[in-house]
Amino acid sequence: MDRRIFMKAMLAGGGLTLLSSQSYALKLFPHPSKEKWAILFGSRYGSTRDASLWIAEGMGWVADILDARENPDLTSYDGIIVGSGIYYSKIDQPLEAYLIKNAPAISGKVRALFAVCGSGGTPRAQAFLDALAGFCKAKPSLQRSFPGRMTKKLLSKDDYKGLEDSSKQRNRPFEDYDNLQRKDCLQFGESILAVG
Repeated sequence: MDRRIFMKAMLAGGGLTLLSSQSYALKLFPHPSKEKWAILFGSRYGSTRDASLWIAEGMGWVADILDARENPDLTSYDGIIVGSGIYYSKIDQPLEAYLIKNAPAISGKVRALFAVCGSGGTPRAQAFLDALAGFCKAKPSLQRSFPGRMTKKLLSKDDYKGLEDSSKQRNRPFEDYDNLQRKDCLQFGESILAVG
Protein backbone atom coordinates (compact mmCIF):
# COMPACT_ATOMS: atom_id res chain seq x y z
CA MET A 1 0.00 0.00 0.00
CA ASP A 2 1.24 3.49 -0.83
CA ARG A 3 2.48 5.30 2.28
CA ARG A 4 0.36 8.41 1.63
CA ILE A 5 -2.80 6.35 1.18
CA PHE A 6 -2.05 4.49 4.41
CA MET A 7 -1.55 7.73 6.36
CA LYS A 8 -4.77 9.26 4.97
CA ALA A 9 -6.67 6.09 5.90
CA MET A 10 -5.20 6.16 9.42
CA LEU A 11 -6.11 9.79 9.96
CA ALA A 12 -9.60 9.37 8.54
CA GLY A 13 -10.20 6.21 10.57
CA GLY A 14 -9.40 7.63 13.98
CA GLY A 15 -5.63 7.32 13.75
CA LEU A 16 -5.32 10.77 15.27
CA THR A 17 -5.66 9.20 18.71
CA LEU A 18 -2.21 7.68 18.16
CA LEU A 19 -0.76 11.17 17.97
CA SER A 20 -2.55 12.71 20.96
CA SER A 21 -0.72 13.39 24.21
CA GLN A 22 -3.09 10.98 25.95
CA SER A 23 -1.97 8.09 23.77
CA TYR A 24 0.04 5.52 25.66
CA ALA A 25 1.17 3.76 22.48
CA LEU A 26 4.05 6.22 22.06
CA LYS A 27 5.32 6.04 25.63
CA LEU A 28 7.95 3.65 26.90
CA PHE A 29 6.98 1.65 29.95
CA PRO A 30 10.09 0.34 31.68
CA HIS A 31 9.99 -2.63 33.99
CA PRO A 32 9.40 -1.46 37.55
CA SER A 33 12.35 -1.35 39.93
CA LYS A 34 12.51 -0.79 43.65
CA GLU A 35 15.78 1.05 43.18
CA LYS A 36 16.74 4.10 41.16
CA TRP A 37 19.54 3.19 38.73
CA ALA A 38 22.03 5.26 36.71
CA ILE A 39 24.57 4.37 34.08
CA LEU A 40 27.41 6.91 34.09
CA PHE A 41 29.60 6.73 31.00
CA GLY A 42 32.53 8.39 29.33
CA SER A 43 32.68 8.12 25.54
CA ARG A 44 34.75 9.88 22.96
CA TYR A 45 33.23 8.54 19.74
CA GLY A 46 29.97 6.91 20.88
CA SER A 47 30.79 3.24 21.42
CA THR A 48 30.47 3.44 25.21
CA ARG A 49 27.31 5.53 24.88
CA ASP A 50 25.80 2.80 22.70
CA ALA A 51 26.91 0.09 25.13
CA SER A 52 25.25 2.09 27.94
CA LEU A 53 21.98 2.23 26.01
CA TRP A 54 22.05 -1.51 25.39
CA ILE A 55 22.87 -2.26 29.02
CA ALA A 56 19.92 -0.09 30.06
CA GLU A 57 17.76 -1.98 27.58
CA GLY A 58 18.91 -5.25 29.15
CA MET A 59 17.85 -3.83 32.52
CA GLY A 60 14.36 -3.17 31.17
CA TRP A 61 15.03 0.59 30.79
CA VAL A 62 15.06 1.22 34.56
CA ALA A 63 18.41 3.05 34.44
CA ASP A 64 19.00 6.68 33.51
CA ILE A 65 21.93 7.06 31.12
CA LEU A 66 24.23 9.95 32.01
CA ASP A 67 27.27 11.38 30.26
CA ALA A 68 30.10 12.32 32.66
CA ARG A 69 30.79 15.46 30.58
CA GLU A 70 27.48 16.87 31.81
CA ASN A 71 28.56 16.58 35.47
CA PRO A 72 25.37 14.81 36.61
CA ASP A 73 24.21 14.75 40.22
CA LEU A 74 24.11 11.07 41.24
CA THR A 75 23.16 11.55 44.90
CA SER A 76 19.56 10.39 44.41
CA TYR A 77 20.51 7.05 42.80
CA ASP A 78 20.61 3.75 44.66
CA GLY A 79 22.71 1.82 42.12
CA ILE A 80 25.30 3.17 39.70
CA ILE A 81 26.98 1.44 36.77
CA VAL A 82 30.14 3.11 35.46
CA GLY A 83 31.51 2.56 31.96
CA SER A 84 34.36 4.02 29.97
CA GLY A 85 35.86 3.87 26.55
CA ILE A 86 39.60 3.32 26.43
CA TYR A 87 41.79 5.79 24.57
CA TYR A 88 45.56 5.38 24.33
CA SER A 89 45.43 2.88 27.22
CA LYS A 90 43.56 5.26 29.54
CA ILE A 91 39.95 5.63 30.60
CA ASP A 92 37.93 8.55 29.25
CA GLN A 93 39.43 11.78 30.63
CA PRO A 94 36.15 13.62 31.42
CA LEU A 95 34.92 10.50 33.26
CA GLU A 96 38.21 10.25 35.16
CA ALA A 97 37.91 13.90 36.26
CA TYR A 98 34.29 13.34 37.31
CA LEU A 99 35.21 10.27 39.37
CA ILE A 100 38.14 11.98 41.09
CA LYS A 101 35.79 14.76 42.16
CA ASN A 102 32.76 12.60 43.07
CA ALA A 103 34.08 9.16 44.11
CA PRO A 104 33.53 9.70 47.84
CA ALA A 105 29.83 10.39 47.24
CA ILE A 106 29.19 7.50 44.84
CA SER A 107 31.65 4.73 45.73
CA GLY A 108 29.17 2.91 47.95
CA LYS A 109 26.58 2.90 45.17
CA VAL A 110 28.73 1.53 42.31
CA ARG A 111 27.31 -1.91 41.47
CA ALA A 112 29.01 -2.66 38.15
CA LEU A 113 31.82 -1.49 35.87
CA PHE A 114 32.39 -1.91 32.16
CA ALA A 115 34.96 -0.86 29.59
CA VAL A 116 34.68 -0.68 25.82
CA CYS A 117 38.02 -1.18 24.15
CA GLY A 118 39.47 -2.76 21.06
CA SER A 119 41.14 -5.47 23.12
CA GLY A 120 37.85 -6.78 24.47
CA GLY A 121 38.20 -9.55 27.02
CA THR A 122 42.00 -9.76 27.13
CA PRO A 123 44.07 -9.46 30.33
CA ARG A 124 44.88 -5.94 29.21
CA ALA A 125 41.18 -5.08 29.38
CA GLN A 126 41.10 -6.24 33.01
CA ALA A 127 43.80 -3.65 33.76
CA PHE A 128 41.44 -0.96 32.42
CA LEU A 129 38.63 -2.24 34.65
CA ASP A 130 41.01 -2.20 37.62
CA ALA A 131 41.95 1.40 36.82
CA LEU A 132 38.28 2.33 36.56
CA ALA A 133 37.60 0.65 39.93
CA GLY A 134 40.44 2.67 41.42
CA PHE A 135 38.94 5.95 40.26
CA CYS A 136 35.50 4.87 41.55
CA LYS A 137 36.99 3.77 44.88
CA ALA A 138 34.84 0.64 44.49
CA LYS A 139 35.42 -2.96 43.46
CA PRO A 140 32.03 -4.36 42.40
CA SER A 141 31.85 -8.05 41.56
CA LEU A 142 30.08 -7.33 38.26
CA GLN A 143 32.66 -6.19 35.72
CA ARG A 144 32.79 -6.65 31.97
CA SER A 145 34.90 -5.52 29.06
CA PHE A 146 33.45 -5.33 25.58
CA PRO A 147 35.42 -5.22 22.35
CA GLY A 148 35.09 -1.84 20.73
CA ARG A 149 34.75 -0.32 17.34
CA MET A 150 36.47 2.29 15.25
CA THR A 151 35.13 4.43 12.45
CA LYS A 152 38.06 6.30 10.92
CA LYS A 153 35.96 9.15 9.54
CA LEU A 154 34.83 10.04 13.09
CA LEU A 155 38.36 10.33 14.48
CA SER A 156 39.91 13.69 15.25
CA LYS A 157 42.98 14.57 13.19
CA ASP A 158 45.31 13.76 16.10
CA ASP A 159 43.59 10.45 16.92
CA TYR A 160 43.63 9.46 13.27
CA LYS A 161 47.36 10.10 12.99
CA GLY A 162 48.15 8.37 16.30
CA LEU A 163 46.14 5.25 15.48
CA GLU A 164 47.48 5.12 11.93
CA ASP A 165 51.06 5.29 13.25
CA SER A 166 50.32 2.66 15.90
CA SER A 167 48.87 0.33 13.25
CA LYS A 168 51.98 0.73 11.10
CA GLN A 169 54.28 -0.02 14.05
CA ARG A 170 52.34 -3.17 14.87
CA ASN A 171 52.11 -4.14 11.21
CA ARG A 172 48.30 -4.22 11.38
CA PRO A 173 45.82 -2.84 8.87
CA PHE A 174 44.40 0.55 9.76
CA GLU A 175 40.73 0.02 8.98
CA ASP A 176 37.26 0.40 10.43
CA TYR A 177 36.02 -2.37 12.70
CA ASP A 178 32.95 -2.99 14.84
CA ASN A 179 33.20 -5.74 17.43
CA LEU A 180 30.74 -4.27 19.95
CA GLN A 181 27.79 -6.66 20.23
CA ARG A 182 24.37 -5.53 21.44
CA LYS A 183 23.53 -9.01 22.76
CA ASP A 184 26.56 -8.99 25.07
CA CYS A 185 25.53 -5.62 26.52
CA LEU A 186 21.92 -6.80 26.94
CA GLN A 187 23.12 -9.86 28.86
CA PHE A 188 25.29 -7.71 31.11
CA GLY A 189 22.31 -5.45 31.87
CA GLU A 190 20.18 -8.49 32.70
CA SER A 191 22.84 -9.82 35.07
CA ILE A 192 23.13 -6.46 36.84
CA LEU A 193 19.40 -6.32 37.45
CA ALA A 194 19.31 -9.96 38.56
CA VAL A 195 22.02 -9.40 41.18
CA GLY A 196 20.64 -5.99 42.17
